[in-house]
Amino acid sequence: MNSKLFVGLTFFQENSFSKSIESFRSRYDYKNQTNPYLHLPIVPPFEIPVTEVKKLKQELIEELESFYFENLVSHTIKFTGIDVHEYKKNKILCLNPIIEDELSFCQESIFSICQSYIQEREKKMKEASKKTFLTIGRSQDPTELHSSIEAAKREFQEFTALPFESICLFSNNNGTWYREAALLSFERPDDKFLQSSRVSI
Repeated sequence: MNSKLFVGLTFFQENSFSKSIESFRSRYDYKNQTNPYLHLPIVPPFEIPVTEVKKLKQELIEELESFYFENLVSHTIKFTGIDVHEYKKNKILCLNPIIEDELSFCQESIFSICQSYIQEREKKMKEASKKTFLTIGRSQDPTELHSSIEAAKREFQEFTALPFESICLFSNNNGTWYREAALLSFERPDDKFLQSSRVSI
C-alpha cells in the first residue's frame, strides 16, 4: 500500500497578502476545500510505500535542520507576476515566485531524498515537474479564466512578500491534502516585518 505525499512551504497568515490570496482562492479555486493550507509546493506529489513514510519524514527533518541550522529568522518569498499553466483539462492561475539560491538548493536536496524513496516500478518524478508556483485559481472554462485573470490583476497590483512559516510533508487522504508533519518551523516575524517588502506585478 502506498502513501501519496508532497512537500510544501507554508506561510504565516497574519498579513494582508496571505488574506488576499485566501479570499481569491475561495472564489476562483474549486479545490480550495481539498487543499486547505496556503502553500507553495517545493517537491511535487509522489507515492511511496506506507511503511517508508516514517523513515522519509525523519531523513527530511535531519536534512532541513542541517540546511537551515540556526537560520530560522526573516525568510520571505516574493513573486514576479501572474501566469497560467495547463494541467490535464484545467487552466491553473498562479503567482510566480522568485526562488532565491538558498531555497533552490534546499529544494534540490529534498527532491533527491524523496526521489530515492520511490520504488523503481513506480513512476519517478521528472525534473520538469519541479516547476514551482503558487496556485490561486483553477478553471476549465475560458470565460471563467478570463474573469479570474482580470480579478487577479486588480487585486494583486501591490502586495507584501510572504513570510515562511514551515516546510511540511503533506499526505493525501480520500482526495484531501493534510499536513502529515511540520518538518521545519521558522520563527514568527514581528508585525512590522509581516507588512514589509512591497512589490508590484
